[in-house]
Amino acid sequence: MMKLFSFTLGALLIFAPFQTLQAAPVKLDGIAAIVDSQPILDSDIEARFNVVKSRIPGGEMTPNIHRQILNQLIDETLEANYAVSVGMQTSSSTVDKAITSVAQRMNLDLDGLKQVLAKQGINYSRYRDQIEKEILINNIKKEIIKKRISITDQEISDYLSSDTSLSKDKDEVHLRHLLIRSNQPNEAKTKIEAIAQKIQTESDFIDETIANSDGQFAIEGGDLGWRPLNQLPPLFVRALGNSQPGSLVGPIQSNAGYHLLWIMDKRSPSTTIQQQTKARHILVRSNQIRDMKQTKALAEDIYQQLVKGADFTELAKKYSEDQGSTLQGGELGWVSPKTMVPEFENVMDNTAVGDFSKPFQTQFGWHIVEVEGRRKADISEKVQRAKAEQALIAQKKDVVLSNWLAELKADAFIDIKD
Repeated sequence: MMKLFSFTLGALLIFAPFQTLQAAPVKLDGIAAIVDSQPILDSDIEARFNVVKSRIPGGEMTPNIHRQILNQLIDETLEANYAVSVGMQTSSSTVDKAITSVAQRMNLDLDGLKQVLAKQGINYSRYRDQIEKEILINNIKKEIIKKRISITDQEISDYLSSDTSLSKDKDEVHLRHLLIRSNQPNEAKTKIEAIAQKIQTESDFIDETIANSDGQFAIEGGDLGWRPLNQLPPLFVRALGNSQPGSLVGPIQSNAGYHLLWIMDKRSPSTTIQQQTKARHILVRSNQIRDMKQTKALAEDIYQQLVKGADFTELAKKYSEDQGSTLQGGELGWVSPKTMVPEFENVMDNTAVGDFSKPFQTQFGWHIVEVEGRRKADISEKVQRAKAEQALIAQKKDVVLSNWLAELKADAFIDIKD
């Protein structure tokens, strides 16, 4: 079944004007790399550095900082290019909503946001392009996870009976992560041990991560954000044990290399009762032979058929392009809060039981949703298998995305200049 997971851009949407977006380059002073046919300019690296330099100790462009920013830009280019190559699009309305969300979280209107960007030296047009790119990358990653991770019933049963299953489903931990890849295992081990010796405080951890880590979030000091404990790799969970905030954990060896973790904080959310909605939907997407306007028209036609009394299940089987639910007549089952993207959840919550919505758009395409029922659910009792499936997906997704990116790099032409 397709899960329309909550659409967030994490730090991008909250801190975008200050942390992740590129300021307009002052001059084009050389090519740092070429990815397929697209150049990454020295000025692109400088622009990204200028946005994040306040978080870099000393505020200087060291060779390691330069390398990490360049690698980040290369990765983003490869991921966005792949999304475009498979026909994925980001609508203007989706980008507008994302930018409006940024402004609202900063208690600003659009003009106020533009003024803040201007003070940061960030061109609004380039800012908007970067938001669009981030949405595209976020969506293609969700598609890759959905296609490459399949959880069996036996895996869920085994997980539920394990020590690290739902006994820890409410425990969350805020971590920083440092990774040294093990292309040369002995050298990597020696390096991680030397780094660990230098770390006494969180500030030390941040400094060493920015200078040395091969991890995805190195430029942010390795900040992984809040993670449910049972959604971390089991290797990490065992190593964390009963360690308290302010503790260094590791080195930990995995197939990816050697890891260090810094525990920033822990918490245990207490929510156990929630309202769930039983729903089904029809999804149609634009593609190479049907543009967005034609897709909207198709959704409107399906809606008119429903108004005239057509069976929702049969129309879903005929038209819906959600591979996970089409054969089940669009059935999504009992949906918990915050498991759907906000646009979908908002329409679903405002549709009466027994009724269906008008066509509406999300980043996945055009939907019509039918609400079949609502209930109050004790999630600690009745959705264990669904929560277990989500936890198992979360445990595997980092490896899956890392392998996918490695495949993109292997197939791409990447020329890094001196």
